[in-house]
Amino acid sequence: MKSLLLLNGSPRGEHSNSMKMLAHVAEGWERGGGSMPETLHLARKSDFDRAVAAFAGTDVALLGLPLYTDSMPGLVKAYIEALVPRVVVAREGGMNPTLGFLVQSGFPEALHSRPLERYLAKLARRLGSAYAGTIVHGGGESLKMMPDEANKKLWARLRVLGEQLARDGRFGEKELKAVAGTERFSAPMAALLSLAAKLPIVQFYWNMQLKKNGAWERRFAAPYGAAFRRL
Repeated sequence: MKSLLLLNGSPRGEHSNSMKMLAHVAEGWERGGGSMPETLHLARKSDFDRAVAAFAGTDVALLGLPLYTDSMPGLVKAYIEALVPRVVVAREGGMNPTLGFLVQSGFPEALHSRPLERYLAKLARRLGSAYAGTIVHGGGESLKMMPDEANKKLWARLRVLGEQLARDGRFGEKELKAVAGTERFSAPMAALLSLAAKLPIVQFYWNMQLKKNGAWERRFAAPYGAAFRRL
């Protein structure tokens, strides 16, 4: 049976939305005939070191991560940099595992993740890895607030993608499109949502996060504002 290295790149670790999604892909992987995956959380120092060492010894690596304001978390960037020696191995004719990715974000439109998706495809090529594809899902922040029953259709689709990865070595385009959901809102819908976003009930969750993380008093800070005005 093929082996899978499951890499959770969320700073929230095992309780993250990324891990929720990865767990269902992993379930499908086993259902499709793959062996039980090794799961590592890059937010843990011991797991991070193990993830670097284990990369060369697995058949397939699946890296899941959140998208933060159009950028990946710093710990994922650090992990990618730690794989630089594997680029040398690939250039010298060595083998690296098949690479797949999962990108989820709070943005409801999938298009926000597409630039990162293109980068990840290029990363796989630079590592000389077969590219399994990138699972993109918007509106991911709601996963932690909604009961599992409300997301059963998403979980089922993720399991199908896991089966495809085990069976075919890549994700199916039809299933990727279904998981991605809305690619881009129409202009009328975008205008309506923009107005709705200003309502106190919509802002409540984000205000709560600002207060929880000690950032409420600095929510209007513009540390680079003066520099941009000089340009």
